[in-house]
Amino acid sequence: MGFSVSATMAIFFAAFLILFSILYSSVNQAFDTVSESFDDKYEYMNDKLETQIEILDVCYQRDTNILEIRVQNTGSKVLDISKVDLVLEGVLEASVNKTVGDTMTDVWLPQEVLTMTVEDPSISFEADLDPRNSLTNDAALTGPSNISVGESVYVIDGGEIDVFTLGGIFDFTIADMSNMVSPTDLKVWNEHLYVLDEGTHIDRFDLEGAWIDRIVDDLAHTPVMTSFGVDSDYLYVVDNRSHVDRYDMTTGGFVDELIPGGGLMTSPSDIFVSSHVFIIDYASGYHLDMYELDGTDGVQLIGSTVLSYPTDVCASAVGLDDLMIYIVNGSREVAVFDAAGSLLDVVDCLLSDSVMAVDVTGQMCVSDGVNGLVVEKLGTNIKVVVENGISCITVQ
Repeated sequence: MGFSVSATMAIFFAAFLILFSILYSSVNQAFDTVSESFDDKYEYMNDKLETQIEILDVCYQRDTNILEIRVQNTGSKVLDISKVDLVLEGVLEASVNKTVGDTMTDVWLPQEVLTMTVEDPSISFEADLDPRNSLTNDAALTGPSNISVGESVYVIDGGEIDVFTLGGIFDFTIADMSNMVSPTDLKVWNEHLYVLDEGTHIDRFDLEGAWIDRIVDDLAHTPVMTSFGVDSDYLYVVDNRSHVDRYDMTTGGFVDELIPGGGLMTSPSDIFVSSHVFIIDYASGYHLDMYELDGTDGVQLIGSTVLSYPTDVCASAVGLDDLMIYIVNGSREVAVFDAAGSLLDVVDCLLSDSVMAVDVTGQMCVSDGVNGLVVEKLGTNIKVVVENGISCITVQ
């Protein structure tokens, strides 16, 4: 009897130890799991606090059809570049080249700048963006006239050229009394700046303003130059306000008289080249003519019922989804047209009645005789997403 009770107690005691061991193990494992979850949560929240980025600038290069975005790691966490995504106008971009400096790496250290480049980006710009986002800078300009935009903004200012960042910040001045006496027109293309000087010749500079050569100086074919356009192959020169001559972009050699006087074109005053050749002309009223790049199939795209004393024209780059044409109209506004010549919008935000010239890449830059340089965003939404769900958005 006593043995049976002792045995029963021993069995109960052993069972209790087994159950306690199982229960302790389960409770301890659950506690560890909860503790690890809290640790992971705190680590994730700490990583988010330490993760910060800033989009420094955005540049659309029309000559190469490349969108370049520079982003700085402004936090304290080392980021994995392979986890960085780019969203353009709400669509995840599948092919993005990412470099830090000139190096392709997955390690993005704090304060380093990541450059993201997209070839042939699927983007367009809004002609009727509302509200408009503009800024002005006239601190370095006294008499602004023509303008051209690449990775920087170049504005003719009297006998000099003032250079600004894409954000409208003054950078430096190009002054060369030996090779630039009286500049009237300029174009940025690839790594060069082309300047029409004294109405007789075109000089070529590097983007820092160092003179390279006099690429076009041809009094026999083009004695009086009014304005000019460029593409990857040619310089297109309005000669003597009557016709357009074409010169080789590399050698500067005369190629041909691309568009003769008469017909649609009688008194051309300004020219721009992108998908087509666009020319402001006067013949019993102002109009905008459009030609194929080989000078054929000329049409009057926009007539005098819409245009009033237009002075400057530019068009969106070939690589963009939509063609838009920008015309300084009446020295008081920029009129925006589509490829069919229909008026889309009139831009006069922060503009005076002395608007001189306009150029558009990923943004609109206007040379204004009163306000100086006016820079306006055109509505392309750009979003950069990194680890921990941290993102940064800008409107180009």
